[in-house]
Amino acid sequence: MSTQLLVVDDLHTTFRTAAGLVAAVGGVSFDLATNETVGIVGESGSGKTVLARTIMGLQPRSNVEVRGSVLLDGHQVVGASEREMRERWATDVSMVFQDPMTSLNPVMRIGRQIDETLRVRLGMDKRAARARAIELLAMVGMPSAEHRYRAYPTQLSGGMRQRVVIATALACSPKLLIADEPTTGLDVTIQAQILNLLDDLKEQLHMSVILITHDLGVVATRTSRIIVMYAGRIVEMGATRDVFFRHRMPYTRALLESSPKVSNPSHTRLRVIPGRPPNLSTLTSGCAFAPRCSSASERCHQERPSLEPAEEPGHVFACWHPLAATELHEAPR
Repeated sequence: MSTQLLVVDDLHTTFRTAAGLVAAVGGVSFDLATNETVGIVGESGSGKTVLARTIMGLQPRSNVEVRGSVLLDGHQVVGASEREMRERWATDVSMVFQDPMTSLNPVMRIGRQIDETLRVRLGMDKRAARARAIELLAMVGMPSAEHRYRAYPTQLSGGMRQRVVIATALACSPKLLIADEPTTGLDVTIQAQILNLLDDLKEQLHMSVILITHDLGVVATRTSRIIVMYAGRIVEMGATRDVFFRHRMPYTRALLESSPKVSNPSHTRLRVIPGRPPNLSTLTSGCAFAPRCSSASERCHQERPSLEPAEEPGHVFACWHPLAATELHEAPR
């Protein structure tokens, strides 16, 4: 029996817009084992969220074309109807969205919102759903869970709202949890609490996790593998240590160098990646990172590199002029 919970093969998600076709995801392939945590990193607009929503089967039903394959626990997601996906949501796969305030109904008590998932998906009666909702709130570290059960989202802090969203996502014990920027807008102390909570719950519930972020420091010690995305494509992928310390793609190096390091003196200016992310509706046949890359050659502007294996098992990168494998002295924190 295969231990691969998720297998994504040559996945394309293209939107039809007034400006033309936008290839938000352009040929992504990877897999995820049972009880594994994989990080997906990249700048805003690199396709991380669209990839996650495509895996969830949450893309719009019009003006979008999805090609390729997404096998979730043996079930095909691409081409599945909304009714078929409803059988998968919450029990097979669930998602923690970026902004908890837009994920929660501001005029509905949080307890009722968790209850709804339990009653619809698991068929619980009102009393059992209430008891389970309070148990879930306590599980995610909500103080005074029974009291907070009757609170409205606007009565909670950002960290508490995020805990409610996580509790809702975990209500039916999903096999796969996709956490899309779960710490956005939270202060560093609350960020650490939320990330530690996700680690603990992963072990308790024996689930797999996809952690999406633009901050490599978030995934440094919490993932077994890292996928680096740029312009809708994977540009580097490998074991977390290999991506941090033996990366070959200049874009990965640029992301690392733009992250703060504890060894730097106070008020040290962060390095930035020059230029702007590409317009996905006007991508050329060359490497999408070439206009921002100091190592780019004429070939880079004319021909897109494919993923090639590095020396380390499972480590691949897409670059015509890869960096020499090197040991960095410190990872960002």
